[in-house]
Amino acid sequence: MSLNQVIAVLGGDARQPALCEYLTQKGFQVQVYGVKMPREVPYYDDWRETTKGAVAIILPLPASPDGQRLYMPLESDYEVPLVKDVFKIAAKRIVLGGKFSPSLKAMAGEMDVSLIDYFENEALQQRNALPTAEGAVSILMREMPRTVSGMSVMVTGYGRVAKALIRLLLAMDARVTVTARKKNDILAARALGCHTVLMTGEDAIREAAKGQAVIFNTVPYWLFSDSVLQAVSPQTLIIDLASAPGGVDSNAAAARNIRVIWALSLPGKYAPATAGEIIGETVLQELTREGII
Repeated sequence: MSLNQVIAVLGGDARQPALCEYLTQKGFQVQVYGVKMPREVPYYDDWRETTKGAVAIILPLPASPDGQRLYMPLESDYEVPLVKDVFKIAAKRIVLGGKFSPSLKAMAGEMDVSLIDYFENEALQQRNALPTAEGAVSILMREMPRTVSGMSVMVTGYGRVAKALIRLLLAMDARVTVTARKKNDILAARALGCHTVLMTGEDAIREAAKGQAVIFNTVPYWLFSDSVLQAVSPQTLIIDLASAPGGVDSNAAAARNIRVIWALSLPGKYAPATAGEIIGETVLQELTREGII
């Protein structure tokens, strides 16, 4: 690994300070735009200047919430660059970011930019599952007037986040019901001590939802239609962890006075230091694989 190389970090949220500190500790010169740093890291007022001399440009997770502008929620006093403009000055260099849209990926190819979506890294997703699950349980504890112990909780899906969440809920002595499409997932959840429902259609989800104090959805598909929500009590809290478009008909839920919290980017909100270090480790792995460092 070559030390003292320059890496530019543009935009981002509370994860970026930890990311920059991690890279600095590894011996890189970090140049930052779009998020204030608590330490002495070079911060630029012009994002174009930030990228000068950089072997790689790191964009946030998500890189762009609207497919056009850089994700830059913490800094309102400076220009929010268009991602296409970043690509223009990044030709023949590596740009890393999270959750690039298909159109941005295509644009990068047309503009001769080597684009890496670090959110697609399996190790990152595995490690992000725990802070996501912890953040989700934190919301439950904040919003509900009862202890988690003894609470009836439903989790839809059995992916990375769902598995981490189920383990936490069981450790806190919740009564957990898991709904999933695959029989093997049902068997695995049952082996952990969960009640299980095979997700065969709306009738199955509707029956599983009855009597639940809290429902966690991890499936990015509209499972909770108005028809399903008919079976959900107004006292039930739904915490939707699924990425866009989410899994709940929010209008139907509002009409039935059912509380829905769409909880996105939980690692960056509830464990930003850990999440930033995870991104840093992943970025260096990707740059090493590409022979940049």
